Amino acid sequence: MKKNNQQIVSSQITGNILVVLPKFIGDAVNCTPALQLLKDLYPTKSIILFVKPHLVEIFKRDANYSIIVDEHFNSEQPISMWAQAKILKSANVGLAVIMRNSLSEAILCFLASIKYRVGYAKNGRSPLLTHKLKLDENHHYIFRYCRLVNEPHGNPFSSIPKTAIVKEPSLLIPKQNKKSIGVYFGGKNKGFRHYPNELSFVAMVDIAKNIDCTFYIFGDNGELEDTQQLQERLNQQKIDSVVLAGKTSIITMIDAIGELDLLLTIDSGPMHIAAAFNIPFVAVVGLGTSPWSVVAPKVTNAITLIANGDQLLEKDIINEIKPHHVSEGALKLLDH
Repeated sequence: MKKNNQQIVSSQITGNILVVLPKFIGDAVNCTPALQLLKDLYPTKSIILFVKPHLVEIFKRDANYSIIVDEHFNSEQPISMWAQAKILKSANVGLAVIMRNSLSEAILCFLASIKYRVGYAKNGRSPLLTHKLKLDENHHYIFRYCRLVNEPHGNPFSSIPKTAIVKEPSLLIPKQNKKSIGVYFGGKNKGFRHYPNELSFVAMVDIAKNIDCTFYIFGDNGELEDTQQLQERLNQQKIDSVVLAGKTSIITMIDAIGELDLLLTIDSGPMHIAAAFNIPFVAVVGLGTSPWSVVAPKVTNAITLIANGDQLLEKDIINEIKPHHVSEGALKLLDH
């Protein structure tokens, strides 16, 4: 942080604390350690989360926070930036921690006349921030979010809390004697991150041969065809499976993941949700949207399988992870 960024003294902050959360589920989950730091710094202040509409259900369950919905980018009925800034201004905010790196959120907080505005010096935002930090791309995402709280306050913390979100019981994953194994390998819409069905199928067959289980296959509407094809092949082998793709909202998916014994996954939002609930997982990592080193969940009950061969074609990189590596990891985590 630059020397002209005066240290924030928590006792001198008047008004509420606003946190602008990222738009993706996994990133928002990874902000929860930073939220815990803010709660420790401001135990008597109201902490307001400024969130995209699809994230509201996740965070409104937590009584530690209140919510303001980002209606500026509402796909159905967006409001103007001035109208959104007026809403923020009426919330009596004294400090804004902007964890989303786009220009528009810095403009909003500036227009809302928030006295202290903390964020990374990205996308031309520096003149709009009172406390601007230089982003180090080598820092883990969770570290980045926590740094936005810790450094402007003079580094009062020396360690990162665990990610955590609130869940409720799910009826989608019934209590049973079998192991409940979630599967999220994406679909073709995930591009090079998708673990192909032919490989997924072999791994799941091997797991089912060794342990009595039911597979719960997650996905969105765009992944429904891929998941149905996978289930058809499992049915031919008389392996129990349930397709949840296209049948869950974000919040019901979160609750279902919280009931699992294990998750098989690619680098994804479901992976970060499992980590927040301390659910063991096997992560299959090919060519991701970010380097694995900066997104890997900070947990010990997971096995990461990283493609590290000599494939020159991007589409073939994830194929280097063989099905028996996936099944061996799953059985190890299940203590079989």
